[in-house]
Amino acid sequence: MDPLTQAIDTVDLPELVARLFPESGARPGRPGLYRAVWRGDKKPSLSLFKAGGVWFFRDHATGESGNAYHLLLAAGFSKAEAVEILLGERPLPELPKRLRRGKEKPKPPVDLGAALSEAQARLREAKELPEVLKGRGLTLREAVLLGMGLSPEGDLYLPIHDPEGRLVAVKVRHLRPRDGQRYRYLTRGCGTPPWYGPGYGKRAGVLVVEGELNAVALYLAVGDLLDVVGVAGVNGTLPEPDGRPTFLLLDGDEAGRKAAERWQAELGGYLLAPLEDGDACEVAEALGREALRKEVLARVAEAFLEREGV
Repeated sequence: MDPLTQAIDTVDLPELVARLFPESGARPGRPGLYRAVWRGDKKPSLSLFKAGGVWFFRDHATGESGNAYHLLLAAGFSKAEAVEILLGERPLPELPKRLRRGKEKPKPPVDLGAALSEAQARLREAKELPEVLKGRGLTLREAVLLGMGLSPEGDLYLPIHDPEGRLVAVKVRHLRPRDGQRYRYLTRGCGTPPWYGPGYGKRAGVLVVEGELNAVALYLAVGDLLDVVGVAGVNGTLPEPDGRPTFLLLDGDEAGRKAAERWQAELGGYLLAPLEDGDACEVAEALGREALRKEVLARVAEAFLEREGV
């Protein structure tokens, strides 16, 4: 293996980004969604993630993706500068003090069920829809019935169950981004499991959608006809195909278009045209749930008839 390839395969990409762009919010060794500050990114749209032991990036705003070398080019460095940085031939800025690794105190394990139960009780006591859920196309009562919870800081707790209904993770949606991230999991090491709608497995078809809260909105709109699965972004874990007709709904941006190829390769099924007025939550909030239902079912019918050559 040549030195450059070895450097690309072993570099801690979040640490590299944190050193070069402290305002990005990147943290050493931590995958997540950060800000691409080299292009004036105000809303976190830069994913840093590991696959096969190697760090990669995806810029959800521009559609760019690749390894550490490609990220440096996307950030404006020349090819020669990128090689120097990766081979350690160019001095890098020190990490901000708040990010320097010290001896970490061991944290007690999180009791997932107990933490969720406390958060659910807090949401049940709420007098109105919390700010973190506003604009998401659902009511306070529906959020309570779906088992959601609220942290003392106002963050949303969304329980993630497997197809058999067992709790496998809790996804946290921060009221305001923390360290450049809007979402995190309450416990580490749980992966990126899909959100399965209640009663999964009882409908004739499956609708797989980008984003867990979009899946919630669609479950409330078409869950009587289709099982709904929410994937944790374009790179999240996909559900296992089970032989039923499967319909795929992604955002219409560049990242969504690229991910559609992978989704269809792994799941087969019917690729639906993206919603025209935003994501499912935005359509439900702006136009109403019945409008969302009509739009989605029209796309399902169109895709099915097109595939069958009718």
